[in-house]
Amino acid sequence: MTDLLTITAQDTTNALATNAVHREREVHQYQINIDNYVQMLSTMPATDIPANLAPYISTQPDDLPLDMSIDDVMLISQYQYKERLTKLLRTEKIEQSKAKAVLDSLKAQLPADTRDQLIMDAAAALNAQPAQ
Repeated sequence: MTDLLTITAQDTTNALATNAVHREREVHQYQINIDNYVQMLSTMPATDIPANLAPYISTQPDDLPLDMSIDDVMLISQYQYKERLTKLLRTEKIEQSKAKAVLDSLKAQLPADTRDQLIMDAAAALNAQPAQ
C-alpha cells in the first residue's frame, strides 16, 4: 500500500485491530446462534418421521389433507421445523468458519507482541462510541 499518501502504518494497524474486533463479534454471534439451534434441536423428535407421515414432509400445513388429525399436522410441522433448524445450524457453522478465517488473517497481520493489546484497545474504542 505504498501508493497511499495519507495512510500511515499505524492507521493500518488500527484498522486491522478494529476489523479483528468486528470479526470476533461476528464469530461470537454465530456461536450464539449455533448454541441456540443445538438447544432447540434437542427439544425436537429424536426419531425419523413416521413412515405414514413421511410423504408429507415437504407439504405446507395448509395443503395437508383436511381430514388429517391436528396431532399429525403438528407432528409434521415439528419435523419440518427440525429440518429447517438442521439446515440453519449447518449454515451458521459454515459462515462461522469463514469469519474465523478472516479473524485469523487479521490477527496474523498484527504485530505478535502487541496483538492482544491492540485488539483490546480497539474494542475499548468501539465500546466508547455512542450507540447509533
